[in-house]
Amino acid sequence: MKFGAYLTGPFGQSEELYKVRNEAKRGRGTESAVPEQIQKDTQRIIQLQQEAGLDFILDPLFKQYYLFQSLAEHLPGITAGPQENWLNNNVFYWRPQIQGPLKHEVGFSSNYLHFDLLPKNGLALAILPSPYTLLTLSDVKGYQNKKSAIADLAQLLQEEAQNLVQKGIARIQYDEPVLAVKQSLQALEKEDLQLFLHGMMYCGVVRHARTSIQTYFGNAGPLIPVLVDTPMDCLGLDGTETNLGAIKKYNFGSKELALGLLDARNTALPTSEDLIKKIIDLAEQLSVSTIWITPNTGTEYRGWSHGHKVVAMLKAIKEGLPQD
Repeated sequence: MKFGAYLTGPFGQSEELYKVRNEAKRGRGTESAVPEQIQKDTQRIIQLQQEAGLDFILDPLFKQYYLFQSLAEHLPGITAGPQENWLNNNVFYWRPQIQGPLKHEVGFSSNYLHFDLLPKNGLALAILPSPYTLLTLSDVKGYQNKKSAIADLAQLLQEEAQNLVQKGIARIQYDEPVLAVKQSLQALEKEDLQLFLHGMMYCGVVRHARTSIQTYFGNAGPLIPVLVDTPMDCLGLDGTETNLGAIKKYNFGSKELALGLLDARNTALPTSEDLIKKIIDLAEQLSVSTIWITPNTGTEYRGWSHGHKVVAMLKAIKEGLPQD
């Protein structure tokens, strides 16, 4: 079994970036101050991941405020609607207003990524929304039904993923919080699972790249049979909310497993020694090809300093686990 580690979402912004953004809002400073600080901080966090020996390197996404921003700002047929709470967190997103069928134009996420700073050796990771989460958290018109809507959204996302691969991205992560949240609230219906699987059928395979579905904000244990049934290469679980003991009964086959054991929303972190022991004990009872250790979601919820602590913890855990 192989072990590794990587980040799974946006990084908390620095105090310097926070200051220049506030100055820009007040009409002070120069127009170039914000993009210059973003460039500087992006380079620092990419280098931080590389120095920690993380297996995949992602853009910290300092240009992006919420998961759907690239679609709402750069894709004809999608606009930003009302501001809403992001799944009971103290952050917000703008609810997408989708008027389909959409004109499929690729490159909408490229404005938020620093391809010049990301590695070119097959280690770069990029994040897109899962079609089910996008559908569920949007107001959608113009389609015959939800099935036709999610098919269109999923094909659009797959085409965008393929475009990212051509720019050097080697791993595509689809963020899927809604499925886990609904599961935890016991609000999932058969239609939800059917829509999720229908969407992943279209975008789960990306040529010349590995794909991952990242669930978070809820207990994903009962969803494992559904997740295994997708064409995704890697299944990401929120290890802070999922009963990891209960997942031992499942056979993951050739799938990879990303365990979100570090709580990105909590400044209190367990010791690396405790986590290493937990991972080794769990690995001995799991049928899976690879275990990646990750935070359960992006570190932006607790800021720049907490993000650095999470990276240091991932480094220590990876170094303490058995190597090939």
